[in-house]
Amino acid sequence: MRRFQTAQRAPSASRRRRGLLPALVGFACACAFVVQAPGWAQTSYMALSKAFLDGTPQIDKWHWESHDVAYTDGHYYSVKPPGLSIVTLPLYAGLRKAGGEGVARDARIRGESHGNPWGARTLPTESYGYSRKRAIAARAVIADDAPMVWALGLLGVLVPALILLVVVRRMVERVSPGTGTAAALTLGVGTMILPFSTLYFSHVLSALLAFGAFALLWREREREGGREGAARPLALAGAGLLAGLAVVFEYPLLIAAAIIGLYAITRRGGSLIGRAGAYGGGVAAGIAPLLAYNVWAFGSPFHLSYENAVARVGKNGHATLGLNDGGIFGITLPRIGDGLELLFSGRGLLTLTPVIVLAIAGVIVIYRDGRHRTEARVILAIAIAFFVYNAGYWLPLGGGSPGPRFLIPILPFLAIGLGLAWRRWPAVTLALSAISATSMAVATISYPMIGVNDPGEWLRRLFDYKIFQHSVLDLTGIAHGLPAIAPFALIVALALGLGAATLGRHPLAVGARHVPAAVGIWALCAIVLPRPLQLPSAEALILIGVSAAIALLAVAGPWLLARSRSSAQPEEHHAGAPLSLEVQAAQRSS
Repeated sequence: MRRFQTAQRAPSASRRRRGLLPALVGFACACAFVVQAPGWAQTSYMALSKAFLDGTPQIDKWHWESHDVAYTDGHYYSVKPPGLSIVTLPLYAGLRKAGGEGVARDARIRGESHGNPWGARTLPTESYGYSRKRAIAARAVIADDAPMVWALGLLGVLVPALILLVVVRRMVERVSPGTGTAAALTLGVGTMILPFSTLYFSHVLSALLAFGAFALLWREREREGGREGAARPLALAGAGLLAGLAVVFEYPLLIAAAIIGLYAITRRGGSLIGRAGAYGGGVAAGIAPLLAYNVWAFGSPFHLSYENAVARVGKNGHATLGLNDGGIFGITLPRIGDGLELLFSGRGLLTLTPVIVLAIAGVIVIYRDGRHRTEARVILAIAIAFFVYNAGYWLPLGGGSPGPRFLIPILPFLAIGLGLAWRRWPAVTLALSAISATSMAVATISYPMIGVNDPGEWLRRLFDYKIFQHSVLDLTGIAHGLPAIAPFALIVALALGLGAATLGRHPLAVGARHVPAAVGIWALCAIVLPRPLQLPSAEALILIGVSAAIALLAVAGPWLLARSRSSAQPEEHHAGAPLSLEVQAAQRSS
């Protein structure tokens, strides 16, 4: 094969920094563009916000608007931790005071003006105590709240997502300089971070806090150019505070807090007891709001909202309790079948977002390199611990989630490996990133919480049922239906392209000859592994085919550009012009 021949240098550090801002703006615009229909989890958070504004932790007035509820001592409570509702409460109070409810109702009416309702088109009265009147009233409230939920998500979800990408970018730069922006945008648009940056869930914010604790300790270890200096108590306490606060938003983040705590205290220099005390004190301070909420709501600091969760509504709203009573809050010993489902089912982590394979490979490379071996151990320990816990939970995929949402906390940690992936296998990383971004974008514009393991349901909703998520164009009445939401996919592609472009054009062609095999292996696994004895639906096969085609086209552009430049500048090579490191790598791979 003809070798790439050019004297173009790698992008400068200043150019890479300049590329971060437009990429982040693209990601922010894409996520803010979508106005999701609220599901049970979102309405549960919303009910808790309404209760807080009324000065009570009880959601008795609003419990029919959600099924994520608990029933204790004659009162209803949200099963969700209070963190997200606390953070967004000031904004919610301000919007209410400014007449936001009326504005939201008007926006909802404009959004439905062309026959695209908010939420499901059926009316399952069994979910509302077998009362049609109650079902209609609850659905109307949920629809009216949808624009308000979107506004709260901008503060409580999207802003943390942007901060998370910035922090990830900075930490990746410590391991693989020059790849931080590409790795951060891959995390943003090529993983579950994308749909969950448009949904009023606390996963993204809790992941930011846990990863922030890890990043703070990592920087503290390497301060002043050495790894063995005395630990700074304030840094340890700050990391503990972040790790503790993460638990206020998602209870399982206690796992990450424990592992990060071991990272905090197992280092040379300083007193072990002093380090443990500083970190532990920070964790205690971080968890304090949760304990205070538990005392306020249930009379005990250790009574969690998961207890007495409603399993079956019935006619009275709490016919059967104990949804999470099996094992420890629904967690038992891990099951092999559920572990395989987490990874390889139709909504499996590696099926929908295969770029995670390269992220894991990158972390392993970091470990083998030795310079950041301790940090790689922490990353792998957190990933394995969450996987084991999730494989033992009674609902491993987290309901109708676009992937196993309880694994979201491990994604920013694994993203550290994406920097190495972009450096070592750029073309393959670009291809798998394109596949992952396609899956997540389709899920986001259809309805992420599909409730089945067949991702073809997203296409059926789009093209058969004509069910699209709303966008700001719907709310303003500018456009409706598919034209109103389609720009989201274009903005996502632009954001990923801007992130990848910070690497330069020629490096993206390195290893292009391996892309067809990588894409083919993914497609085969996506077809065979979810149901080994049964082919996926026709719609799922179409989604796999489209994703594979987009991946090949994404790599074809840089590859053709590199070849055309090498053909146009042969004399420079023969004249002895120096070749950049990226082009030398391209030559070796070709």
